[in-house]
Amino acid sequence: MGLRFTLLGPARVFAGTRELDPGTAKQRALLVALLLRPGRVVPLHELAAALWDGDPPRSAVANLRTYVGRLRRLVASERIVTRHPGYLLRVDPGELDTAVFAARLDAGRRALDTGDLGRAEDELTAALTLWRGAAAEDVPRTLDLAPRLQALEERRRTAAEDLARVRILRGAGPELVGELRASVAADPVRERQWVNLVLALHRAGDIAGALDVCRAAHRALRDHLGVDPGEELVRLHRSLLDRTPPLGLPTVRPPTGPSGPRDEGPVGRGAERATLARLLVPGTAPVVVAVHGPVGVGKSALAARAAAGARWRFPDGHLWVDLGAARPGGTPRSPRDVLADLLRGLGVAPADTPVGTEDRARLLSERGAGLRLLFVLDNAADEAQVRPLIADWPGAGTLITGRRHLGALDRAEHIGLGPLAHADAVALLARTCGIARVRADPRSVARIASFCDHLPLALRIAGLRLRARREWSLRAFADLLADERHRLDVLTCADQSVRAALDTAFAPLRGAARGTERLAAELFGLLGVHAHGAFGPTEVSALSGRDDATATAALGCLADARLIEPSGADRYRLTGLARLYAAELGTRPVVALPHRGARVSLTPRPF
Repeated sequence: MGLRFTLLGPARVFAGTRELDPGTAKQRALLVALLLRPGRVVPLHELAAALWDGDPPRSAVANLRTYVGRLRRLVASERIVTRHPGYLLRVDPGELDTAVFAARLDAGRRALDTGDLGRAEDELTAALTLWRGAAAEDVPRTLDLAPRLQALEERRRTAAEDLARVRILRGAGPELVGELRASVAADPVRERQWVNLVLALHRAGDIAGALDVCRAAHRALRDHLGVDPGEELVRLHRSLLDRTPPLGLPTVRPPTGPSGPRDEGPVGRGAERATLARLLVPGTAPVVVAVHGPVGVGKSALAARAAAGARWRFPDGHLWVDLGAARPGGTPRSPRDVLADLLRGLGVAPADTPVGTEDRARLLSERGAGLRLLFVLDNAADEAQVRPLIADWPGAGTLITGRRHLGALDRAEHIGLGPLAHADAVALLARTCGIARVRADPRSVARIASFCDHLPLALRIAGLRLRARREWSLRAFADLLADERHRLDVLTCADQSVRAALDTAFAPLRGAARGTERLAAELFGLLGVHAHGAFGPTEVSALSGRDDATATAALGCLADARLIEPSGADRYRLTGLARLYAAELGTRPVVALPHRGARVSLTPRPF
């Protein structure tokens, strides 16, 4: 028999749309005691404690058996199982509202952690909609049942606080003020809800009202609990007084640009998103996390999602800055200039900004001290660029993205990104050009994903081209990509281009002052023409006329730029789109390379 049990309000049992009568107050209490631990054996002495305060009567066991018998007739005998040392109530998935509430609440919090605020609001709203009153409000609160039902009520209150915060993060403000005022009036010791009310008033532009609420919260907590406000409310009050942006309302500028993927929500990367959610937690030491990977792998989009998901952990704000290493034809920005942007984000006027890099970094630490801020440093070039920019005080975090593995950064956690799994690549194509189109021709979709190296940037561009040209079949588009002479031309759409993105990785080598990096740039073109498998220093020495040590250093430069990838000990590979780009650079049959101060002409040998 299909049943439905409710505890989020009056304790009820339904068979379809028909409500069943659980019977006396003691029988309802027994039902509630079993439903609070569904699928688990509840010992007889705990059931007795749920029904009777103090010492149970001598007839308690006999009475329990009577009540169980009546409940069996109500819900079917196989539902309530006798199992030493008590009874077990079997509940199928979806039948118990407390289980549904817990699942929706957990889903909402996971969505909040990963920055999916729309889904977080939907799930939390659905969870709270299940409540129709106080938990099991028609059942007497015995000493055993009271704390268990109180725990349910506590989850309801925290869910309401989470939902209010999500709505504020999504831009709500004035429409929440009345609801939040009623909430703190009914429960004046809920400090998170006081914070939400302050934030909502700030969103509404009522700074005076927000300051009044800070003072009211202070009085309420002292009067009811004898304690001062906690760290979050104190910081928020100070930011209101100082008019220091972002005044507790985190803002993240999502990365957009000609060479970066747009942040349109996560596709795949579940493990990496979970790792970032675990690492981006303020603590007694500053948090530093660096995400690295090759061109077009989706580093910026992942960082944007992670930063959005960590908004509630860093309530004093997020500051996002592009460090410039991914700008086509550009050069990375100097730490001095970036520090000016960060200081401006913390409310420091240009006239009050020091001149030198060290002085700016020192002022950044002074202004940020005590604030739970998250810096997102996107498109970093190297360790020297980011070291002066890292938030170095407890409670702060720094999330860095870049092609290089910044292994020389102290106390940093590193996350490497590779191509998307095939299913995730297909999902990204479907999101861009239409799911029906993708489902109609899975073979061609697999070819397109392969020709795009399963990289988010290339896949997105391919999807945009297909969306713009509805008359193209997926098979015809896959055939177009199959021609290596035109693949990079095809993977260009408006301001997005795989070739332009690869230019950003190659340009620093081409214009480098160091001889090793210039050699790496010239070697890259040679490899594009002549490398058709794994290679190492020996093959590169023969190709370039340099010794093994110099060849090893040049290969290291190319690997740092993520233009070639490791393939075993002292071995590398140049594959896919990067190989096609390198081949464009190295089509000359005779190449002049610097060699021990002289210029020599080489005829490369394939390997």
